Amino acid sequence: MAERPVLVVGAGLAGLAAAAELARAGLPVLVVDQAPAPGGAVHRQPVPGGRSMASQAQRRRWTGLMAEVAAQRARITLAMATAFGGVDHTGAVLLTGAGARLFRPQALVLATGARERVQPRPGWTLPGVETAGSLQTRLKMLAEAPAGRVLLAGSGPLLLALGAELTRRGQPPVAIVEAGSPLAHPLAALGLPVSYLTEGARYLARLRMAGVPMLSGTHLARIRAGSGVLLADLETPTGQRTLAADRIALHDGIAPNDIGLPDCPALPVVRAGDCREALGARAALADGRAQGAALAARLLGRPMPAPPAELARQRAAQAQVARLHAHDGATRLAALPGDTILCRCEARSLDDLRALGPAPTDRQLRLDGRFSMGPCQGRFCAEWVARLAAPDAAKPRLGAPRWPARPIAIADLLAAPEDIEGDPA
Repeated sequence: MAERPVLVVGAGLAGLAAAAELARAGLPVLVVDQAPAPGGAVHRQPVPGGRSMASQAQRRRWTGLMAEVAAQRARITLAMATAFGGVDHTGAVLLTGAGARLFRPQALVLATGARERVQPRPGWTLPGVETAGSLQTRLKMLAEAPAGRVLLAGSGPLLLALGAELTRRGQPPVAIVEAGSPLAHPLAALGLPVSYLTEGARYLARLRMAGVPMLSGTHLARIRAGSGVLLADLETPTGQRTLAADRIALHDGIAPNDIGLPDCPALPVVRAGDCREALGARAALADGRAQGAALAARLLGRPMPAPPAELARQRAAQAQVARLHAHDGATRLAALPGDTILCRCEARSLDDLRALGPAPTDRQLRLDGRFSMGPCQGRFCAEWVARLAAPDAAKPRLGAPRWPARPIAIADLLAAPEDIEGDPA
């Protein structure tokens, strides 16, 4: 019988770096990803025939990593268009899609990246409103900007990066609405790594040359449907203002994409990259290598390697970025109108949450209120529902890790083989 592989979920920077380290140690590795090609969110590949929008530094990083993977092609198998369904208490893993199978790996590496945080606002479910991440994915895959006027709003460096890329594509945004005031503290920003400063300066230069308004300390309070346009009602430091756009992209930071991902007593499970700690691309690559090397040492009985210093540097840099973009947006949640949708999947509103009474339990929120019970399983709403349900208490995770980790079609279960590969029985 062939040696059981280590399963790596996610073919981005962290997942592939972990796979390369495991393979170098002599272990067989199966890497799965639901996307059609490796790359993850950061290095999303264009459609066949499309032109990459990656910078030279990004291309060098990706080319180098793929060369490492190619050097270990005898031990690394890539299964794209394949989704991780979950792992049960016995260590059996269900994969669905092109590489569907039911088997027990030697170990499990979860490298599912980050999820985008988008705070609920009145009108955020209107047609034409999307996340900044989805718009960025469109740019990376199709290398073309959407038609019409685009407004970027929320908080975080991604807004600058996306605005600069839209500008480079000949479609500068109407404005960038930033809730924080990152440019108000230039001396504090000088404490960031040089690579952060040069990248940010490049984005700012392109935006300023195109005359894109950058409204700092400004909150997008409401989105309304106008006559063929979207109207964004802003709260600026000097008063109210309304901007019109054809499309609005929202972004309020990132968090680990670990919702629903379980541990398992029957096999080693490790998390790598943004899935473990959302620190960005530089840290994801370093953490993937570190977690892969540590898992290989554990499986082979070798001495554990020292953690990389790069993680500490990136953790400090990201903490500084968070301080520069700090704002009071989260405290505005309780003041939202009652009909504001919190859970997009189930169309549940703030009034629906309040109807559950004070301090509803996790069970009440999910089974009675239907919050976090839709296809996204709380990736968009769980954080905000938890804050509103218990504003004066600790914010526990809404829902628990479980099998399956994500909704699975009955057809996927029926298609699974009856015998589990790797079953010791």
